[in-house]
Amino acid sequence: MKKTTGNDFTTGSIKKHILKFAIPMVIGLFLTMGYTIINTIWIGNLLGKEAMAAASVSFPITFILISIAAGSTTAVSILISRNYGAKDFKMINRIIETSFSLFSIVSALLIALTIIFRNNLLRLMGTPNQIFNMASSYLLILLLATFTNYIYYVINSVLSGMGDTKTPVIFLVLSTIINAILDPILIMKLGLNGAAVASLISGIIAIVAAVIYLKRKNFEVEMLPKGFNIDKDIILEIFRLGMPSTIQQCLMPISLIFVTSFISRFGSDAIAAYGAASKVDYLAIMPGMAIGTAVAVITGQNIGGNKLERIKEVFKWGVIINFSTLVLVAIVITIFPKEILMAFAKDAGVLDIGSSYLRINAIGYCIFSISYVTNGIITGSGKTMITMMISAISLLLIRIPLANFMSETNLGIMGIWYAILITYVFTTACSMLYYLSGKYKEKLDIAVCEF
Repeated sequence: MKKTTGNDFTTGSIKKHILKFAIPMVIGLFLTMGYTIINTIWIGNLLGKEAMAAASVSFPITFILISIAAGSTTAVSILISRNYGAKDFKMINRIIETSFSLFSIVSALLIALTIIFRNNLLRLMGTPNQIFNMASSYLLILLLATFTNYIYYVINSVLSGMGDTKTPVIFLVLSTIINAILDPILIMKLGLNGAAVASLISGIIAIVAAVIYLKRKNFEVEMLPKGFNIDKDIILEIFRLGMPSTIQQCLMPISLIFVTSFISRFGSDAIAAYGAASKVDYLAIMPGMAIGTAVAVITGQNIGGNKLERIKEVFKWGVIINFSTLVLVAIVITIFPKEILMAFAKDAGVLDIGSSYLRINAIGYCIFSISYVTNGIITGSGKTMITMMISAISLLLIRIPLANFMSETNLGIMGIWYAILITYVFTTACSMLYYLSGKYKEKLDIAVCEF
């Protein structure tokens, strides 16, 4: 007998659905970040601030590739959620086969190109000479490990589109445990490169375990492709929905490259501080990211089931849960910034710079919590172009020039922190206004795609 996959969000309590979806996803996001967090802790404590600066300057480059994976597979999740809401399992099977085939090609091509041009990218970011070679060799291995992220994101998008966020967590737990064990051993033997090798090995083991598990389960949906199949119409739909999301996801790391180059003007301590603080930053906003994804999937399923009246409840509970969660996070970070950063660094100068960033941007978490919900609804309705445009204006036209200008004033590096906060406010205001206008409902394709 075939087993039921996923969760139906077209009936029942919206509040419970958001929590049921988001809680496992928060755990999953923490574990996804676990690689970087564990690496940073061991690198900072075993190798010192120069190695940490080399790892930090490499992060935006791998972040771009991971953002491409996250953004493009958003389209897969939207398509899966709509067809799941309509109970069209045959179409879901076609989407799964095409998605795995497409992203295998895309990931291999992107990673190969980045490996070839990695040194050019590091120079573009103004990487200091004393850490350049270390950063280059570390980045090479880390890019190879990034391929496993692409496979994971496809599996995760398929499962999350059907409302299942629990299964991917199993494999992330396995991967994180292996990474935690291997990290100190390989770092002591191979130096900074050992951290990248640990990520590569643990990622491969987790993906192999996931494939074995999904092959053995007898679901009503074929969770893994039977062969290499490409459906042209599905690919076009993935590009139509996914390209704006991909661009939007990439805007953050692209802006991060420029911001990092501005920070590098203030020396290695500033780069190391921002590297450590940005890890805390990412951990802090994970609940918001999870709830935003939950809102998008629940919206998509209800659109597929032609139940638009439930979206107001999605907005209400999304904002209540997200805002209250991120306010608590912001309070803790504002009171204990140095204590939190000490997990990643011990140098007094690094801790001072990192603390100044966290205290200013903790305010941004509260503001941006609303944006995750409104963006989730807009994305779930298929209007991915809108969220992309808001992000493009905010990050490219406001954050980069403003951070550059303000860093050259008397504010110094604090000017960069304030520029980031200003873009949080702008993004949230634009997203909220679009949601309140109701335009996300216009020209809404309620029918499930019949490719």
